[in-house]
Amino acid sequence: MTKSSTVTEKVQKSYSESWGVFTLFRDLWRSPWTLWVGLRYLKSKKNSRFLSFITILSILGVGLGVTAMLVVLSVMDGFENELKKRMMASDLHILIQPTSDSPDFDSGMVPESALEIPELDAVRKDPRLLTGFWPTLATEVILKSGQKITGISLKGVPAARIELLKSQVVETADPTLLKPDTGATQLPGIYLGQELAFEFGLIPGDTVTLISPTETEGPLSSVPRLRRYNVHGVYHSGEPEQEMHVVFTTLGTVRSFVRKSHVINQWELSVRDFDQAPTIANQIRKIIPQFRVQDWNQLNSHLFASLRTERLSMSIILAFIIIVASFNIVTTLTLMVLEKKKEIAILKTMGARKGEVAAIFVGEGILIGGLGTIGGILLSILICGALKRYELIELPAIYYDRHLPVSFRLSYFFGVPITAVLIVLAACIYPSKRAARLNPLDGIRFG
Repeated sequence: MTKSSTVTEKVQKSYSESWGVFTLFRDLWRSPWTLWVGLRYLKSKKNSRFLSFITILSILGVGLGVTAMLVVLSVMDGFENELKKRMMASDLHILIQPTSDSPDFDSGMVPESALEIPELDAVRKDPRLLTGFWPTLATEVILKSGQKITGISLKGVPAARIELLKSQVVETADPTLLKPDTGATQLPGIYLGQELAFEFGLIPGDTVTLISPTETEGPLSSVPRLRRYNVHGVYHSGEPEQEMHVVFTTLGTVRSFVRKSHVINQWELSVRDFDQAPTIANQIRKIIPQFRVQDWNQLNSHLFASLRTERLSMSIILAFIIIVASFNIVTTLTLMVLEKKKEIAILKTMGARKGEVAAIFVGEGILIGGLGTIGGILLSILICGALKRYELIELPAIYYDRHLPVSFRLSYFFGVPITAVLIVLAACIYPSKRAARLNPLDGIRFG
């Protein structure tokens, strides 16, 4: 035999062995009796209690891994959905801001008429797309009340936007408290978020001082610009971050504070269909490329990216539970092959092919993984249902939900079990190929 023919035989043998991995499942499909034999092998004998114990541990390991993945993914998806609902409830779905390329741009501000563009009017005036188009002048200021100070964003919005905000107001000031004394000038009003009002102990009717970081030239030196305001109301939007750092007032009040007239520095848009905000933003971006247009997803891109990364990391970590359980399956099937040497030898002498012998142990692994996967799905549905219906776990007050939100997504309840089954099938390959290579004579002699 020549050297080239020997190499050819080795290549063909290697190819046939690698192809055998893929033919395992074909033989299992063509020979259903192999699954029945695998089920019989799972039954306990008096002298194989330890093997049955390992099998039970393998089933429990797969089941707990599937349960943990489904519950964690459902809870994390629930948090994301609740966050989106609160963004949907707000009126800032699309934000338009001027850039240095914008017409009449001056220190971040542009004239209020900067978006009087005929092509944009078709979008702005279409009630099927937008429910609000608010010119806004926002500035960073320092709020001072007593000995407490904090940085906030002061937003000046049109009167129509203030009327819409009043639907979220949970506390309003008594009009008699807002009337100035004789000869005094009535202070302008602002609307605080519920979180900020609670943090500072403020109620409607109280007076606060707003200080601008921009200094004003005085007769002697530069002095900070400051003004006193009355708290006209406290709003509740469901977004703690907004309630803590955003204060609303009229557009004219902010213009007077920054000493600018007929200017704005952003437009806030509300869309009718929250999910269509990215599409509408792209449409507007094409009309006014000289402005920066961001939808709610882009405005919170870091937050959603963090949630996606966290979800992926948790999925990978929890998948190791199933991988560890698959090692138990390898051990179970390997011990099963050693225990069933005699039976395997008898099957081969009766005419069973290598692929059919291997399919027996693949079927056995599928039964172990299938029982664990089904049990994990049922347990996860039970746990998620209990978390959704009953407030079993109470979260700290810093969260916008005091109990764990749960979202049932079918893609998770299909994807996770399929992943678990694939991991289990990969674990079945080695012991099943070992059983297929068993010599019948060795099985009868040493079985």
